[in-house]
Amino acid sequence: MRKEENVFYNENCAFDAYLPPTNGFSTILYFHGGGFESGDKADETQVELAKSFARLGYGFISANYRMYPSGARFPDFLEDGADAVAFVKKNYCDKLGNGKLYLFGQSAGAWLATMLCVDKQYLAKVGVDGEKIDGWLIDSAQMTSHFNMLKIEGEGNPWAQRIDKFAPIYYVNEGTKFTSMFLTFYEKDMPCRPEQNMLFYKAVLHFNPKADIEYMQLAGTHCRGTSIKDDDGEFAFVKAALPWLKKREGV
Repeated sequence: MRKEENVFYNENCAFDAYLPPTNGFSTILYFHGGGFESGDKADETQVELAKSFARLGYGFISANYRMYPSGARFPDFLEDGADAVAFVKKNYCDKLGNGKLYLFGQSAGAWLATMLCVDKQYLAKVGVDGEKIDGWLIDSAQMTSHFNMLKIEGEGNPWAQRIDKFAPIYYVNEGTKFTSMFLTFYEKDMPCRPEQNMLFYKAVLHFNPKADIEYMQLAGTHCRGTSIKDDDGEFAFVKAALPWLKKREGV
């Protein structure tokens, strides 16, 4: 495995890249969780998750993005995410990889990835066609208005279930098109999180009955599948996502 650390994709943020020994790989761009107030690409769990996918032959890019304790506000982190997509696509997918790019997010990072998918303006601004991203791996995203977006904007109770510009589901309509999406949530997830994901799933299919979208409920608490390894030494999410990825890889 090859590792490249602290590669800056814009003036504010960097990523770490975990690459297979040889080129020609599919690339996964990952955004960590933490509610936009914590989390880092170098956290032990993120590193172990990256190594798991790299061992399976994927190029894994673990990206940081601005967070609001340091002054970031909506939509700074979405703009960072779009910048990361454009940079990784040009410099890794197309130069080192096989051209395939999957976007993967955990919790707040999953919200970020889903927003990039459904609110097309951010990727469009950096010259990327979101409908050509090869797949979206979404681990327990909040599909209603993100609770810390409400907090940041002073919108009252941060645990309110609202649907506005901070909610991925707000943007779901007849124009919501993507190649493929794999949603996961947890048996003992955060309040309303399974229901939010099922609502998103149903809404997408309402507008596009042929959409390639799947979901899976995993055991445990919020994001356990990407945070704690099972007894066999592997993450539950990796084991769940691998068949989905292989299907899209034609393996």
